[in-house]
Amino acid sequence: MTEQELTIPQEDSEPVVPGGTVHRARDNGQLSRLARLARLARLVRHPDAPTLALGVAFGLGVCAPLLGGGRVFLLDWSLGPHAAVATPAVLGLNGGLTTGVLASVVLTLLDHLLGGAATWLPMLVFFPIATVGAGRLVGRSRWARVAAGTFYAVIPFVFQRIYVGDLALLLGYALLPFAVKNALRFIDSGNWWTPTPTLWWALLTALSPHFAWIYGVVLVAVWLTHGPTRAASVSRLVAVAATFVLLSTYILFPHTATQLSVSTGTASDLALYRTTGDPHLGLFANVLGLFGFWRLGPGPTLPKDVVTGWPFLLLALLFVAGVGAVARLRAGQGSCPTDSEDPPSRRTPAALLIIGIAGYFLALGDQGPTGPLFRWAYFHVPFFAVMEEPQKFLMLTALAYAVFFGWGVERLAGSVGQLRLNGRTIWVATLALLLPLAYTPTIFDGLAGQIAPSHMPSSWQAADRFMGDGPGQILFVPWHLYLAFPFTDGRVIANPAPSSFRRSVIAGDNVEAGGIESTSTSPRSAYLEHLFALGPKIHDFGSLVAPLGVQYVVLAKTVDWRSYSWVGTQRDLRLVLDSASLEVWRNTSYAGVGQSAGKRIIRQISPVAYAIGPGPPGLVSLDATYQKGWELDGQAAQQSPAGTLLFRVGRGGGIARFTPWGLTRLGYIISGTTFVLLCALVAADRVRMHARGRRGSPR
Repeated sequence: MTEQELTIPQEDSEPVVPGGTVHRARDNGQLSRLARLARLARLVRHPDAPTLALGVAFGLGVCAPLLGGGRVFLLDWSLGPHAAVATPAVLGLNGGLTTGVLASVVLTLLDHLLGGAATWLPMLVFFPIATVGAGRLVGRSRWARVAAGTFYAVIPFVFQRIYVGDLALLLGYALLPFAVKNALRFIDSGNWWTPTPTLWWALLTALSPHFAWIYGVVLVAVWLTHGPTRAASVSRLVAVAATFVLLSTYILFPHTATQLSVSTGTASDLALYRTTGDPHLGLFANVLGLFGFWRLGPGPTLPKDVVTGWPFLLLALLFVAGVGAVARLRAGQGSCPTDSEDPPSRRTPAALLIIGIAGYFLALGDQGPTGPLFRWAYFHVPFFAVMEEPQKFLMLTALAYAVFFGWGVERLAGSVGQLRLNGRTIWVATLALLLPLAYTPTIFDGLAGQIAPSHMPSSWQAADRFMGDGPGQILFVPWHLYLAFPFTDGRVIANPAPSSFRRSVIAGDNVEAGGIESTSTSPRSAYLEHLFALGPKIHDFGSLVAPLGVQYVVLAKTVDWRSYSWVGTQRDLRLVLDSASLEVWRNTSYAGVGQSAGKRIIRQISPVAYAIGPGPPGLVSLDATYQKGWELDGQAAQQSPAGTLLFRVGRGGGIARFTPWGLTRLGYIISGTTFVLLCALVAADRVRMHARGRRGSPR
């Protein structure tokens, strides 16, 4: 026997045999393949795997027609190629209305990175987030999760919000089950306070301000079902609310120094956005069926307009949900939760029942038995006027429906083991998938072809290249907030002009719905509408809009554009571009961002400051829209006849500043600092729990 044959490999040493390296590489490759297969098996067995796959399938099914390029323009969703990150709303210039700035900034950055894909990507990712979130909240078996996720993501409420373009609200709706589950964990934990419910509350509110009240209802419902008589539970709720106020200072502070540019909290707004009833079944059945959006037209064709006998499908869904509610409420009274629940809480069904009932009556707004209470809160409770469209509360009812429906499917179908094609599997699939899908079948294929990508005409891009960038503004007409364009196939959308050109755009802010012409309180808008009414009688329109900083007038050839034919008769407007879709006129009377009697040099330092050079004393007009808060050396601005800023300036000039920007910036600092501290607390708590788990685990 040779010496090589007698060599015994020691531990951690390589075997010294011919071809050993090849064998070792082969073994390592086989082990790595086995490891990958094991990881894949763990992913497939994960409780979220079915709902995630289902959500991706739903998203692709809805968005498939939108993926081929172009931009998706919807009723309230018109993100053009030149959307600004630092919008007037971000700076507090929109009457101090800084709500929704997080969603605006993030989506605008996505647009700069991804282009047109950013206009449909939020819609696509909504579905897997919503299905997984509902599945996690329902817990228990996979079929219960699948049923809850399907019901939650594919309902008329989601259908209508997609058509309208409330994508930020829908993302908040998708995240709501995670936030509700976190609130239940917090209450069940017995801790006096933890940052996570407040962070969820602030995140949802940053997406849409309506979640300040919607998630507030959730927290109150959870509190009511988890011992409201104990002083500790009251203090926990107060601590969460107080921290939420700190996180919301960027919303609260700007309101103290300026005023909104649109009327809010008025009886006309309450009437305009009132939840609607079904023409045959009335208000209560319509809301029960998760319909009721205030705007009746133009479009869309709703699922109930296509599905014959939709009330019977609704009754079937409610029956299954009722079975789940009764079963879980009874189980919670006398038995412990099953091991499959995540997280276990016997009070969860009661909390969801309160959430669902509260959402239903709040969605009725100032109608129904609780209407007087809603109306009182609308006019007297601070910031409750943000819920002028009460149908948004209906997402709470949809959440309760979905969870109870998942439990009902589990109760009626019983336990189902491996997926086999047999009678029981077909029965469960019919309950969990086909029943909710049959209730809202037209949500797929771009809402049954009712939404589609659009390609902006090349003439719009040519006009943008011609006008370029600069301080001079664009006046875009026809003067409408909502218009139909040929490139949208006649579908009415929000005016895309403000985000389609690099220059700042002055466009219509008149809602023209429900018999109400406009809710705008902007003096600039009132001045322009007065000029439009006098259009055929005037011949120096350019000089009349020059104080507004208008350097170009863009006339889009759509809707009532021929009523603006008088633009071509103006002495100080010169046609510089004419195409099949728009005309561009240069204002020869434009003199800059400000006007004064002497030869002062006036320039815009930033969106919130103007430098006025030296010159003879007198009045100086700046092109910024008048609103409370503009000052020059302690002197408040006056309103010019054109609705712009007017200052009496001395010989030395000065700096005109929008002083509420200081409060807005302070609010951002306080909110941001609080957010970072809370995140640090959460991270530290996770590290501490992980270390404790490692010490307590067996070696």
